[in-house]
Amino acid sequence: MEIFPVHKIEMPSHKKAGQIMTNRIRKSFARAEECQHGGRVQEAASILGAEPLDYSANINPLGYPPLERLILKEIQNIAHYPDNSYRGLCRAAAKFVNVRPECIVPGNGSSELIRLIAEACLEEGKLALVPTPSFGEYTNQSLLAGGRVERIGIGEDGLPVLDDGQLDKADLLFLCNPNNPTGRLLSAHQVAVLADRCERRETFLLVDEAFIELSDPKESVAELAPEREHLFVMRSLTKSFGVPGLRLGFGVCNPRLSRILNLARIPWSIGSIAAAAGEYLLGCTEHLERSRQVIKKEIAYLEQALKELGLEPLKSQVNFILVNIERSGLASDLLAEKTMQQGVLVRDCQSFGLGKSYIRVAVRNREENRQLIEALKKAISCRD
Repeated sequence: MEIFPVHKIEMPSHKKAGQIMTNRIRKSFARAEECQHGGRVQEAASILGAEPLDYSANINPLGYPPLERLILKEIQNIAHYPDNSYRGLCRAAAKFVNVRPECIVPGNGSSELIRLIAEACLEEGKLALVPTPSFGEYTNQSLLAGGRVERIGIGEDGLPVLDDGQLDKADLLFLCNPNNPTGRLLSAHQVAVLADRCERRETFLLVDEAFIELSDPKESVAELAPEREHLFVMRSLTKSFGVPGLRLGFGVCNPRLSRILNLARIPWSIGSIAAAAGEYLLGCTEHLERSRQVIKKEIAYLEQALKELGLEPLKSQVNFILVNIERSGLASDLLAEKTMQQGVLVRDCQSFGLGKSYIRVAVRNREENRQLIEALKKAISCRD
């Protein structure tokens, strides 16, 4: 029997090995940085020893319609793969926004859909335009896809400030309506005019309507998407129906683009329980109507209460408020830390590019909103 000698392999140093490894993976992945989000309840609970009141995530203040019986029934199906075409969910989503089912792209929440459209439209060096301030995942997912990002301003009319030359150079433009974190809602006419500009320049436009059901759904442009070549409209059940743990959303576009994106998305990205819940929730329109009534009433309460604390809330048309805190004399990270110690989470808006002068607060029910105001009052009065 032939014996093969064993040769000692000299391993590179840890630092050198790490460099070799990162050189062998996609450059955009190696350069990735963390995208900051709100809703870090479990992290805060581990520090406080109790679950805090979360004003850093913008969820429906009425929570979700009853789901317990549906979930218990659907557990019987978890031994099987979901239907990857999600026919039932797509029919429900299509009915919800008044389009055909073949125009629907289901997704595991907004993040998967943003990533999918970024990967479809951007390659190494291609350009994405991101209005600022707005949701951080637009930049994050564009960079992960290998694209370049140019941040553009937002005008007094709420629209991104850009000329046709910029649109000519861009492959993808993001638009959040209502905008996060400012709470500004554009009219359907304003967005349609922008969509037509993008069509003429053959630039893809993603309109993120994650919060529109908690604002004014009549201003949606979802029904326009099937007739446009370059328009992709996104909805999130997470915010509208108060189910962030289920991770569920859908996109609307023309059937040709829908087919491409459905072939490109990760198979079975939505679990069977979430898919079944989605079908049910999309029929709960009365829940959304009641939610909008509560939000409108509580925005008025919070705006007045925040002003009485010496803060400057921006006018909001959705279930969160951007607040200028300069007159408090506290930086946003310090104010967020002080309220957390009282069991209330607010969103420090530095990651939106707003410096240390702004926080964002969700709109919840009256009892909880009073607790928010009391926590802010204590934080501002105790500056040491």
